[in-house]
Amino acid sequence: MTEPHGGSNPAAARTCATSIAGGRWLVTGHKTWISRLSEAALFVLFFRAPDGYLAAAVVDAAEPGLHRHTFPPAGLAGWSWGTLDLRAVPIQPGNVLRGDGMALLREHFAHYRPLVTATALGGAAAVFDTVVTALADRRDTGDITRVRDSALITIGRGHAQIVTALLAAASAADLAASGYQHAERWSAETKAHGIDAANLALKDLSLLLGAAGFRADSQVAKTRRDLGGLMYADGIHDSLYLAAGKQHMTGETIRGAAANRLPESA
Repeated sequence: MTEPHGGSNPAAARTCATSIAGGRWLVTGHKTWISRLSEAALFVLFFRAPDGYLAAAVVDAAEPGLHRHTFPPAGLAGWSWGTLDLRAVPIQPGNVLRGDGMALLREHFAHYRPLVTATALGGAAAVFDTVVTALADRRDTGDITRVRDSALITIGRGHAQIVTALLAAASAADLAASGYQHAERWSAETKAHGIDAANLALKDLSLLLGAAGFRADSQVAKTRRDLGGLMYADGIHDSLYLAAGKQHMTGETIRGAAANRLPESA
């Protein structure tokens, strides 16, 4: 979906299709910051249909019209990442996904963003456990006489940040599973908040490990790099907060969403 001039804003898509004989389309354009370039067997491609509307289609990753350029990421290095050029890529009618492209995107992200958020918070929780265990070991072996109040405050705050953000992500996933009409907006704001919370908690907690947390081969350092990458994935966070804010100003409120989730017995 992402394009160099418009980021992850689907309304700015310039990749477009032209009609050819047999009801087929040819798609030309440029996608950037795409994950799993080399590993994917298929791509789900978003583009402008000949009538101008946003459409989505499944494309075989072995299609000769696809040209990949990979770049080394600063984090999230478990798969390939880079740009994808499309040069007259043929689209068969049967490979076009049914439904409006924007609706398909909203449905996808409503389910996907809570999973990304939970993954990030899991990384932060692992660092939390590492820090607490390390401090307890140092105290028990006599390396330190006690854990200082400032460290205890950081631990308590970090736990609260991680757990509350995870509960928000679970709520967003529940709204998506229920088919709630504004689930995508909830997933946007809880994803932005959750990744922000994970990064903030990890930043403060990692300092309690001292220089050991600064080693390049440290799991803590790796997690910090990975969480840095999630600050950009699926849209810069200001854009996600902005989208959610617009929704709330058009009548959607947290109270209204909660009311819509009450069980029938209530």
